Amino acid sequence: MKQLIYIHWWMCFPDTETMCKVIEKRNYNPLEEKIWKDWFQKIVWSYQIIRPEMPNKNMASYKAWKIWFEKIFPYLNDEELVLVWHSLWAMFLIKYLWENTFPKKIKQLHLVSSIFDESDMDDDKKYSWDFAYDPQVIPHIENQVEEIFLYHSTDDDIVPYAHTQKIKAYLPKAKVITLTDRGHFFGQLEFPELLENIIA
Repeated sequence: MKQLIYIHWWMCFPDTETMCKVIEKRNYNPLEEKIWKDWFQKIVWSYQIIRPEMPNKNMASYKAWKIWFEKIFPYLNDEELVLVWHSLWAMFLIKYLWENTFPKKIKQLHLVSSIFDESDMDDDKKYSWDFAYDPQVIPHIENQVEEIFLYHSTDDDIVPYAHTQKIKAYLPKAKVITLTDRGHFFGQLEFPELLENIIA
């Protein structure tokens, strides 16, 4: 069976005090929470979904996540592999594929609301720390991935839309899907554009 690795958001703070200051400012309503990842796992029935829970995702460490991520590798089969990664996970993957060779060819890579760097972001939205990389290494992705899709909404209030445009400049073969009303893709129950590109 074809496989799909799906990893959602994470945050990275230098210490607990900084984390508390940031989450104190954020709005949260559990009654209005909509998570397209749950819908996605039900609808992509032709794939075996691998959805790892990464350790300490509110104070993430690239080194720790690399160790944990590689524990998936023994379970990858010889069928097609699709990666769906959201937000700051793009930074992890870009750095990982620059420093390492993935154990198999990646058929499709779908990056949603990807962060490029922190140069134009507010101080309370800077999370990269040891995940940061030199943008010149971005083209290395194309050596290990057949198709790349970049999704971003122009009203994203966490990662500016310009970040996807910057990434696209380094990945000329990537397809950009621009939306206008999805924010950071937290407040939606479904993601039909993503599904369409996977099954196409």
